[in-house]
Amino acid sequence: MAVSNHEQVGRSLTLLNQALYPYIKREMQKVYGEVWLTIALSCMSCYSVLKDNLKDNLEDILRDDVSALLEVIVGQWDNVFSKKLGNTERAFVSELIETTKTWKHQSRFSVDDTYRTLDTITRLLKAISILEANVAEQHKQKILEKLLSPPGEKAAITETLAEIIKQQSFQNISLLRRALTHRSYVHENPQEGEHNERLEFLGDALLTFLSGEYLYRRYPQKGEDELTRRRSALVDEKQLAKFAIEVGLNSRMLLGKGATLERGYQNPNLLSSAFEAVIAAYYIDNNYDIEAVRAVVEPLFDSVPESIVEFRSNVDSKNRFQEWVQRNITQIPPKYITVQVGGSSHAPEFIAKVFVGDKEYGEGKGRNKKDAEKAAAEDALARLKQ
Repeated sequence: MAVSNHEQVGRSLTLLNQALYPYIKREMQKVYGEVWLTIALSCMSCYSVLKDNLKDNLEDILRDDVSALLEVIVGQWDNVFSKKLGNTERAFVSELIETTKTWKHQSRFSVDDTYRTLDTITRLLKAISILEANVAEQHKQKILEKLLSPPGEKAAITETLAEIIKQQSFQNISLLRRALTHRSYVHENPQEGEHNERLEFLGDALLTFLSGEYLYRRYPQKGEDELTRRRSALVDEKQLAKFAIEVGLNSRMLLGKGATLERGYQNPNLLSSAFEAVIAAYYIDNNYDIEAVRAVVEPLFDSVPESIVEFRSNVDSKNRFQEWVQRNITQIPPKYITVQVGGSSHAPEFIAKVFVGDKEYGEGKGRNKKDAEKAAAEDALARLKQ
């Protein structure tokens, strides 16, 4: 009988429990001596109301309940555990606390969630530098072999695994984590620090340059207008979102509860932003070596079918409207004015207007500025046809 993902997560949490208990006991005793159990109890929300005559069994409870151990780490972070661990490891602990709650209240885990749990446990144990980390790694690989068995899931897991392996090449794991952290997550978890928007800015610039250079070399006979359209098609939001999914970022992004409920893991805007941020993080992690980034992104550019690039380049509304303006009115590009007009922080709505000189030519709405500007350009083209 096949083992379910829920069972796999349960086994992994049991392994984590067995590994964490001696570590936590040792570190707590260094600070609190023989009264460490009393201090630990104060951190355990589920057991804080235990009667005195039950406290003798507290050590047995800790041996069996991984969520209690994780709560002790959080509760004694400043006094005990922050001396050797950093913010990344604390985030791992917080993530695993949520996993234990999910495990107790639902019967199914997705393949990506299962692997993410295994990977987070392995990383935490490696950071603690205990022998059980090797056991966790072996456990993860065995579970992967089982997860790979269904043909329909094999490709998805392979892609995710490839990305996990790629992530191991990061020297600064906290930099990678920042690239995957959306501002909604930081809002709910202030201890996380910085979100990924600055990295997103740098990644956008890198991808614009590298895609332009890539197309310049690949199409020596094509002119500026055609290359511009193809570059836009190669690194637009939808394509970058596909790249993000292909390398497994959709299962790695850290989102707030609101963004998660609104299916942020499927949101093209969030996916493309995460991809841009990861590219920037990889660039920084490799000592600002553009060649390292080129080696990563060019195979992705190569994977996009020529027919798709050509089709998108021919239908990009902003480029087509700009070409019309430059042919018929002025060489000065159209100007877009975009403002947020409504929606929530996780699902904003924008409105854009496009001007040529002082004259308004079109107006459009979208879930982000790029979509709103494209809608305005489409409106302008539609008005021209009329």
